[in-house]
Amino acid sequence: MKPEKREIVLASVLGLLAGPCYILAGPERFLTWYAVVLGGGIFSTAHWLRDLKPSRSAWFVWLAWPVVMMAGAAVSLLVCGIGQKFLERW
Repeated sequence: MKPEKREIVLASVLGLLAGPCYILAGPERFLTWYAVVLGGGIFSTAHWLRDLKPSRSAWFVWLAWPVVMMAGAAVSLLVCGIGQKFLERW
C-alpha cells in the first residue's frame, strides 16, 4: 500500500474511534482517552513518514488528514450518540 493511502486510512480509523472512546470513557473523561488514542496511533506509525517523499500527493495528504479525521470523528460520535440514546430509551 502506498504511504499516502496508509496515512488516509490511519486518519479515518483514528476518527472513527472517537465514538467508542466517548461511550467507554463518558463525557467527563472523553478528551483524555481520545488524546491517548490519537497519540498512540500517531506515534506507533511515525516510521511511515520516512516513506513519504515530498510531492504534490504528499501535500494533499497532509491537507486532507485533519479533514478526514474530523469527518470520521463527527460520523462516529453521531452514530454512537444516536445508538446510546436509543439504548437508553429501550
